[in-house]
Amino acid sequence: MASPLSSSTALKYPYPDEVNIRILVPIELSPKHCFLWRTLMLDVIENEGLLGFIYGTTVAPPERTTVPDDSSVTGTMETENQDYKDWKKTDQLLRRWFLSTMEAQFRLQFQGFPSAKEMWMLLDMMLGQIPEPSKRDIFKEAAAKNLSHYLPLHRAALEGDWERAGKFIEEEPDSVRAIIGGNCETALMVAVRSGRRKHFMKKLLQLMLPADLVLANGQGFTALHFAAMVGDVEVAKLLVQKNPDLPDIANIQKSKPLFTAALLGQRNMFLYLITVTKEDVEPKPFEGESGRQLLETLWAEFKDSDLISLSMALLHE
Repeated sequence: MASPLSSSTALKYPYPDEVNIRILVPIELSPKHCFLWRTLMLDVIENEGLLGFIYGTTVAPPERTTVPDDSSVTGTMETENQDYKDWKKTDQLLRRWFLSTMEAQFRLQFQGFPSAKEMWMLLDMMLGQIPEPSKRDIFKEAAAKNLSHYLPLHRAALEGDWERAGKFIEEEPDSVRAIIGGNCETALMVAVRSGRRKHFMKKLLQLMLPADLVLANGQGFTALHFAAMVGDVEVAKLLVQKNPDLPDIANIQKSKPLFTAALLGQRNMFLYLITVTKEDVEPKPFEGESGRQLLETLWAEFKDSDLISLSMALLHE
């Protein structure tokens, strides 16, 4: 039977060491895949309840603590703080997740930072995700207020609970297009990347305009990008039916959902998206550098001659 201390600590500081991070984040942090890596890693961190470790809201307890000691003149003694040791254990788990999914050049830059928070701040600075210092406090205050207000909707989207989500949206109809997640995500994005019930998605889409589906997160990923990540073809079809332009919208690294599916080895999703992605919309997916990268990715991820032949047939000279 677990002691009260270990039970309390487990609740306070999750330690999901059973997570196979290389499966959930199957690409390495590299100059080419920074934003996709960040999105996938953030998804795991959020699902495991560890956002506070990278955003600094789960503060490290003191390293030492005072406990009663009848043998001492003062009646107390200083000792190691078990809460700190447990906090450090989880923080180091996050650091291992980061370092084990980075290319060598990034590991050299990040391994000297002692905490997950410092490593994440460095990443955001590199990607330009941190506002100017003069605006940072205002940004944080506004974001915290916004996320706190939409927390019930965020939880409902994560869990696929339409009853709760529907009540919230009924009171605030514009919440279907509001930012409710820490990475500038809408309820639709949260639901899609969480792989929740199709019933939830269908109900939510009925209340949205086609233009709402074009909304993107901080890295330019739309809901269709997230569907491509998780390989949910049925949801992808629902999204494209609502807005046929979605397959042609690229993120800030000029990567369309088609490329995201290829990069993550989502074969069925790739086969679907290749039928709805236009050839002549910039950045053109089958021409020049984009076409070359697509072929390289297909070969690396699938080694599937049929897929490669199909893509080569679409390439232009």
